[in-house]
Amino acid sequence: MRLLLIRHGQTELNVLKRLQGSSDIPLNDNGRNQARTTHQYMVENNIVPTKLICSPLDRAIETGELISGMDRSKAEIMPELIEMGFGIYEQKEMEKEDPGFVDRCFNHPETYEAPEGGETYDQVLARAAKVIETMRARINSGYYKDQDIVALVSHGATSHGIIEYVTGNTREHYWDIDINNCAIIEIFLSEDGKRDSYKIISEGFEKNW
Repeated sequence: MRLLLIRHGQTELNVLKRLQGSSDIPLNDNGRNQARTTHQYMVENNIVPTKLICSPLDRAIETGELISGMDRSKAEIMPELIEMGFGIYEQKEMEKEDPGFVDRCFNHPETYEAPEGGETYDQVLARAAKVIETMRARINSGYYKDQDIVALVSHGATSHGIIEYVTGNTREHYWDIDINNCAIIEIFLSEDGKRDSYKIISEGFEKNW
């Protein structure tokens, strides 16, 4: 089987460069077109998902529908795939609210302190670990068929947490790679977790928050 990690398509808050976090912001029309284009890419490369596992937020669920061609009723909702929570700073204009926050969050993750109601990086990593270990247990038990292609549809910060967990990289490298809207990353899980790795299959679309 194959395991694919996919970020949702574009939203209006992506365009405005505002933190969405756990706020349930829908895709915009461009995001829907990105997901449809991604579906065509998957058809052409024989990687259309047979199993769909989504964050509970609508932008991830709709992306999953469009990339897979499945109805959302067939998607498994995995709460741990939800985006990193930014508490009181979600949807705000950060240049007005707290001009230094974006630099602290994205350029210095190793010393980041979460705002009121927000998550720490360690909390996101704990969720990422649960996602990966759930998938590893399923794979090891034969839960999936050899021909299955399983898509995890998530978000930017959470996807980076999954990459940190898979690679074991230190926190300062959290944002070293770009995970753009509708990027596709294949995750390779070893039986014992000692040889986990990943490969970027598609870089997705223009870089967005």
